[in-house]
Amino acid sequence: MKTHKLSFLDWLIIIIATPMIHLLGLTLRIKAEGRAELGPRGKQEEPPLWSLWHETILMSVWYHRDQDVHVMISASRDGELISTIGKFFGYTAVRGSSSRGGQEATREMVDFLKAGKRCAITPDGPRGPRREMKPGAVNIARMTGCLVVPFGFTAERCWRLKSWDGFIIPKPFSRAVFVYGEPILIPKSGGDDKKFTEQIQKEMDRVTQAAENYFSK
Repeated sequence: MKTHKLSFLDWLIIIIATPMIHLLGLTLRIKAEGRAELGPRGKQEEPPLWSLWHETILMSVWYHRDQDVHVMISASRDGELISTIGKFFGYTAVRGSSSRGGQEATREMVDFLKAGKRCAITPDGPRGPRREMKPGAVNIARMTGCLVVPFGFTAERCWRLKSWDGFIIPKPFSRAVFVYGEPILIPKSGGDDKKFTEQIQKEMDRVTQAAENYFSK
């Protein structure tokens, strides 16, 4: 698929942002809660399809680094920036979204999962609506029989950009938490795709709320 060609300014952003993300991650005090064994430090028998909201990408990329994760990223300029930065953290980008190249990207994700690779998807990306599931995760899970593992993230102190997703940038030396939800198995046949999408949405909402409430205990 034809993707955005990076400009000099784009490369400058990448060169500056990549070490800054790594340094920021090193300053955070991160905890894993919920089904933490389904996170990057766990040894899953079957590769999961992680599901995360677009707003949590920044620290999710850092925390799940060097795990040979294959992630679906749009073919836009922003997607090109994210996928290039992701390579420095050990990710393989599968380019496509619901609006462009989705079928091809879905087939690639299915192939990677069948090959035993961990994969991830932002089901409200690339342009929203914010925190609203699209059917991509269910479609991929249908064809592979993999477990969909939703997770949420927040930091005790953070900035939120005035973007469509409310993008999270944790403040240095803050406490942060990832909350991993209950795995959801989508059968290869039978059942209602809409109901499965609603089930994942409900669990995404739950882990997001659990993360956001974590530091108010």
